[in-house]
Amino acid sequence: MSDLEIEQSDIFSDGFVCLYRQRTDLPFTPENIIHIESEFASLSRLHAAFSSAMREEAKIAADHPLAWNPEFGYVTARPEFCGTGLEVSGMFHLEALHLIGDLDPVLNALEGLRMEANGYCGGGMKDAAHLYRIANSRQLGIDERDLTARVGRVFTDLVQQESNARIRLVDELPRVFEDAISRSIAILRSCRLLSEWELLDIISPLRIAAELDFLDHFSREEALALTRSRLAMSDGQAPATCEEQRERDRRDAALADKVNRRFKSVRLNARGKDYLS
Repeated sequence: MSDLEIEQSDIFSDGFVCLYRQRTDLPFTPENIIHIESEFASLSRLHAAFSSAMREEAKIAADHPLAWNPEFGYVTARPEFCGTGLEVSGMFHLEALHLIGDLDPVLNALEGLRMEANGYCGGGMKDAAHLYRIANSRQLGIDERDLTARVGRVFTDLVQQESNARIRLVDELPRVFEDAISRSIAILRSCRLLSEWELLDIISPLRIAAELDFLDHFSREEALALTRSRLAMSDGQAPATCEEQRERDRRDAALADKVNRRFKSVRLNARGKDYLS
């Protein structure tokens, strides 16, 4: 097995602990659901984020009555936020699991564990860049701390599976990985039209290569910045007129020209060639 070091932060990011509560001194409507949110950047901070959210809830409960049922737990105007009223989520980059062909079984296993995996979609693309926002779907019949611990174990296992997939790509399937890298670079150097969503998807293998320090002139930081800057994009409406289509083509042409120049010097470096030879 190779001596590659896979950073957890290359796979997991943007974790959130969210509590949903309903005040009984206000109209019982979805608009009046209280949303308490605490962020965690690494899995080691999950329980601290949970404790922070619970402290904030205690402050609110000290001043306002919250809807509670001894049989079901917390009650809100939206059934999916009843019970613990707790959602723990995180974003995962699962490109290596896709490249080795193990992504679908992993996503199916997550569903069996009462977890939801939502990909990023836009511009006619589904599950762009194989980035997924993964969260618990079960909120009834379990204690908040137990639920947090269970989600934490699932997240830790998922990071390990993707880490193992990246090592396997290098050790057992180097041609598959190099092909994905080469195809991405070739498209980015020579494409004539390129949408923002296509760019997000195409750079996904390059993000792993950059994180492994396999590329010249394309860093881990730039790969992450390019990804993050595109995650907030809306899908937008399909062009309704010829003029709208021409305007979209002009934008896509301008992006393609910019990307052609930027990736002209990007290539697999000596370290990458050594690992993938």
